[in-house]
Amino acid sequence: MKIEYLPGIVPGQKIDLSKFSEAPKLRVEKLQQLFANRLAAKSLEYNQKFGQEWLNADGTVKHFDHPDREEDERLVIMQEKQWSKEVGKSIETWKRDKERDPSSLTEMGLTVCLQRLLPERFMVVRSSAYDDYNNGVDQLIIDRETGMVVCGIDEVIERTGDTGPSKKEEKVRNKMQKGGAKVKYGARVVEGKLVLGSIGRVPAFYISLSKSDLVKLGAALEEE
Repeated sequence: MKIEYLPGIVPGQKIDLSKFSEAPKLRVEKLQQLFANRLAAKSLEYNQKFGQEWLNADGTVKHFDHPDREEDERLVIMQEKQWSKEVGKSIETWKRDKERDPSSLTEMGLTVCLQRLLPERFMVVRSSAYDDYNNGVDQLIIDRETGMVVCGIDEVIERTGDTGPSKKEEKVRNKMQKGGAKVKYGARVVEGKLVLGSIGRVPAFYISLSKSDLVKLGAALEEE
């Protein structure tokens, strides 16, 4: 589904970061900290804008009051325990390493990138842990003027040698054929006020970023 009114963003295409200067290599820890600081600042801005603590410091939507909240949070804990067990790590170590993983850095970097590139009318946030793990949506773009969620994004890090349709592409295509993505812990803007709730039929697409793109973005942030 083509999103006509997201300037410069085309579903399935790699974001052009050529406007950012060529970057020296940055350590993963430095890159993660740069992204984390930007996400924390933007989360504070969005929370203060609507007078609600709806975002965590890492830019993710909180599991707000919902009939299934306790059950959903138990599921998230079970999933994280299982994934940490599969790699032989404690849950604490797994969570720490996860934030430094290329896929997590891509999710953080893409959120920061879209916050910089899109006009002020759009809010870009990371989805809740539940929606990330179970609904395959990593970011939400919310239009403050229309009040609607414009789209949900499932990002992917570009790897050398990738050819042909990816599993991510197939997953997003299947989602759209079924009417779009579902977001259990979503947000809309109605008459200037933030309304939290589940959202269905959300247009979904994926955007790829390469490792070099992440480094360029990090260098640009470091210079500001």
